[in-house]
Parts: sequence; structure tokens; C-alpha cells
Amino acid sequence: MRYALIIIFCTLLQAGHGYANPDSTQAVDSTKIIRWGAEVGATTALSGTSPNWSGGSANNLSGNFYVRAFYNLKYKRQAWDNILKINAGAISSTMTDNLGNKFRSTRKNMDNVFIDSKYGISFDRATWLSGFGGLNLQTQLLPGYNYTRDANGREVKNLVSSFLSQGSLMSAIGLEAKPSERFYGRLALFSLKQTFMLNQSLYEKRNQNTIAGVNKGQYIRSEQGFQIQTGFNREFNFNKQILIRTNYLAFIPYNFKRNPSPLDSRIDAGLTVKLTRYLNFNYTLISVFDKDLARPGENAWQNSWVLGLGFLYKF
Repeated sequence: MRYALIIIFCTLLQAGHGYANPDSTQAVDSTKIIRWGAEVGATTALSGTSPNWSGGSANNLSGNFYVRAFYNLKYKRQAWDNILKINAGAISSTMTDNLGNKFRSTRKNMDNVFIDSKYGISFDRATWLSGFGGLNLQTQLLPGYNYTRDANGREVKNLVSSFLSQGSLMSAIGLEAKPSERFYGRLALFSLKQTFMLNQSLYEKRNQNTIAGVNKGQYIRSEQGFQIQTGFNREFNFNKQILIRTNYLAFIPYNFKRNPSPLDSRIDAGLTVKLTRYLNFNYTLISVFDKDLARPGENAWQNSWVLGLGFLYKF
């Protein structure tokens, strides 16, 4: 499955390359318009102290990598829009065991894949309004761990998640309002949410019979409900130096009054300030609210964010 994500990404780039210049809009003929583009970025940070630092010595190295690609095709009243977003990052720190020996601990601080594909047909008169069918996939690429210490104070990794464990696939049919290229809103009266737990060994490792609402021995849990999605993209400054992107995705099951997780939400927010041709300041936030993902007594909001200076390349 992870190879399929790579193939989809390469296909989007190759499809766009055949028609237009990078991050461009091109009228292929009098009725067909194609917009496509991709960004690859990375941020790194290194911090450290001397061994005699009174607050405790430390040596940390962090790095984050992201990819964003889109391919949009408009032909007469039809539109096909695709987005791929990959965020991955880790932080490496020096730690000390009970004997005073130092060792290095490396943990991921961001790992997320989001794919959204939507096909729509606009109405004759209200061309800003269309009926659509869409799919979006959310998962992680790398294994995820909780960390404890053994009797010697050394770090012990405990596997808690992996590729498509958990992950979700949502399909939806409904209406989309797109008054401009900057803003869109979707309302789906029918949406099917499928939650995946492909790695069955996690039930034993976590000592749980239910993870993310999927019972042990099952691989997929299906729910039907409503879907709401809205997004905003805006470039500021005459030279397009500042870019803000937001996206909100919500799933409301039909039986929300009896459902333990009556509203599942995901917020994506990004701020990019271009400093030079390749250097940029960026902030990325992924915030998820899903009671099925939280253990009893835990806060259902989960947040992952990155703030820093980094490298950005568009092609």
C-alpha cells in the first residue's frame, strides 16, 4: 500500500508535466484547464549545552520533511481535484541511564499521509455549485511507539501503531460550493468511513480488545454518516511571499446520539513565509479530534506541529 502512495504521487507529477510548467495554470484548449504543482521542504534544528550546564546538559537534533502536490483538471462543467500531503519528522536527544551512561533516543514527532481526490460536475446556472464524489485517505508511514525505561534506566520501545493501523478511508457524495479558487466548502449527505487495523499484533502489544473502534480479529470498521469539509488558501504580498492554507474535515455518524465518537474532526493549517528563493519560515499543524483514538480518561484532541526555518523547492 505504501508503494501505491508513491505511484500515485509520481503519476500526478508526470500527468501535470505533460501539460504545463511547474505550479502553473494552462489552457490546453478552449475548454480544458489544468493546474498542477508540487513542493518539497525540509527543516532541521540542532541545540546543545555544555556538560556542566546548571540546568542539565542536553543535545537535540530534529528534522522534518514534507511534500505537497496537487493536480487539478477542469473540462467544461467537470472538475477533478487531487491533493497529496506527506509530513514526516523526528527528534533525536541524548539521555542518561541509571549508571550515568549516555545514550541517544530518536523519536518521530510527525508522520502523516493525506490524499484527497474529488470529481465534480457544476450546475448550468450556479457554476460555483456542483455535485461531487470524493475519496480521502489518512494514515502514517512509519511505526509508532510509546517509550518506557527498564531497570537500568535504558529506553524501551513499545509498538502502538503502524502503517494503516490505524488509518481511514472516507468516501462521500454531496454538494460543493467553490465561489473562488481560494475557498471551498463541501457537504456530503452520504459518507462511508472505513477505519483500518491491519496489524493485528497491536492488540496483544497494547493489551486491548478494541483499538480505534475496531474490535480484535477484525481489520475494518465501517460507519455511515455526514461529511463536512472546508478549506481556504490565500497568498499575500505582491510577490506572493506569504501563503496560508487551512482545511477542516468532519465526519458525523448517522447514529451520533448513541455513538461513542459523535464528531470526528481533523484540522490542517499551514503558514509559509518565503525569505529567499529556497529559504522559508514555516508552521504546520495537524489537529485531530476522535474519541475512538483516545484511551479512557485521555483528551480526545491530538496535535502535531512543526515550526522552523527550512528549505523549500517547487517543481
